[in-house]
Amino acid sequence: MTQLPTSFHVLIAGGGISGLSLALFLHKAGISCSIYEAYGYKATIGAGFNIAPNGMNVLDALGLAERVTAAGAVSEEFCMRNGKGKVIANLPNGSVEKYGQRGVSLSRAALYDILLQELKEQGLTVQYQKRLCDIRQHEDGVTAVFTDGTRATGDVLIGADGVHSATRQLLFPEAPAPAFTGMKNYGGFAPLSALPEMTTREINSLNFTFGNDGFFGYCAAGNGMAMWWSNLPSDVPFTREELDSTTVEEVKTLMENRYKSYHAPIPALIAQTEKVLKVNVSDIASLASWHKDRVLLIGDAAHAVNPSAGQGASMALEDAMYLGMLLRDAGVGSYAAAFRKFETDRKPRVEKIVAEGRRRGKSKNILRPWQAKVRDWMMAIFVPLFAPKNFDWLYRYKLDWQMKY
Repeated sequence: MTQLPTSFHVLIAGGGISGLSLALFLHKAGISCSIYEAYGYKATIGAGFNIAPNGMNVLDALGLAERVTAAGAVSEEFCMRNGKGKVIANLPNGSVEKYGQRGVSLSRAALYDILLQELKEQGLTVQYQKRLCDIRQHEDGVTAVFTDGTRATGDVLIGADGVHSATRQLLFPEAPAPAFTGMKNYGGFAPLSALPEMTTREINSLNFTFGNDGFFGYCAAGNGMAMWWSNLPSDVPFTREELDSTTVEEVKTLMENRYKSYHAPIPALIAQTEKVLKVNVSDIASLASWHKDRVLLIGDAAHAVNPSAGQGASMALEDAMYLGMLLRDAGVGSYAAAFRKFETDRKPRVEKIVAEGRRRGKSKNILRPWQAKVRDWMMAIFVPLFAPKNFDWLYRYKLDWQMKY
């Protein structure tokens, strides 16, 4: 195959999951790159998530699946309950035999540190405090301008800078902004040693409780910790001041008052919480295009997914691997064809998942008791009937690094 010239250099705006994993795949492909992150390094950044089998297969292609599994907790099944603890439905979270990997739950910080450590081992670094403020495209390259006055020039620029992407705003100023989905998300971490009420089955599951006072999810998160999250409907998002003033006491008090009547171990999880966060749940339904000339968006910058879909991290990982493969296989000067193919091939999959995330989010609305009973009845019938097929569509997607795409 005809390779890109050895002088070809990729600028990556964003040092999150998609940006770091893209850098690793580019390095694997022999393509030069540099990473620029708007914020400073934060050792405890973010909440937690489940990386589905399709995402774990991407990490396996980087040789990191075992490390990630060791840092997290394998989630063998989904278990859905009502507020009193009665199981409504349960189903497997994939299988090694069928998909090659199991789903793994862990903190964002743990995954971030694994990716950073691998970057370091590969001789790559992240440049922090590099906030993008301008993109200047020219005939033979692209220049990124940062608020500290510095610049960087490369052949292409990849915007991997998240849901509130500066790259997207600069590239497509008329494009729709991320939309608040009507859900506020609260979350936290608590030590498993302080939770004797949490059963072995719950430790090995993704647990979803649909009660009359709101949705509550929890699972093990590796490193001796459990994590929980709660989605509450709201007409207005958190203000910046509300987000900046988040405290453990504030979130615990709100959660304890709301969920005090829910089944064990939920009250104990809240009471033993040591770290909290709150965020507005936003997504991007669709952008007309993900690229323009020498600049391309990936991950949440292109297609922010509602966390209810359970696929945000996995989509970012898939994006990174596929783009790395396309640039690896591109002919000299053919990055434009790679960008077009990336968008054509990835858009249908991720937009279907964005829509699914919104649909699932509606099941978390607070209902009247009779409405909740109807929902529970419908979930008991339809989840086992249709969810396995949907999960199969999500999980069976697997890229082969050895193949040309």
